[in-house]
Amino acid sequence: MSDLSLQEEYSPQGACFGCGPLNEKGLHVRSFPSADGERVVSEWTPAEQYEAFPGVLNGGIVGALLDCHSNWAASYNFMRRTGA
Repeated sequence: MSDLSLQEEYSPQGACFGCGPLNEKGLHVRSFPSADGERVVSEWTPAEQYEAFPGVLNGGIVGALLDCHSNWAASYNFMRRTGA
């Protein structure tokens, strides 16, 4: 598995709040294909600043995490199937 995430490899100049490598204030979601290429995985640890209430993650942040990771997982699957 590469040390670079899909975001870093295919969109190194990305400024997306959720997954853009260049967004200094973003979430920096990093998605990686599994060794067999059948899955795309990500781990992300929230900081207190993203809480809506103590111990509860803000819903918009949850949405951004799901949106960014899911889009990259779908894109990777499409690239893999089409040889792109």
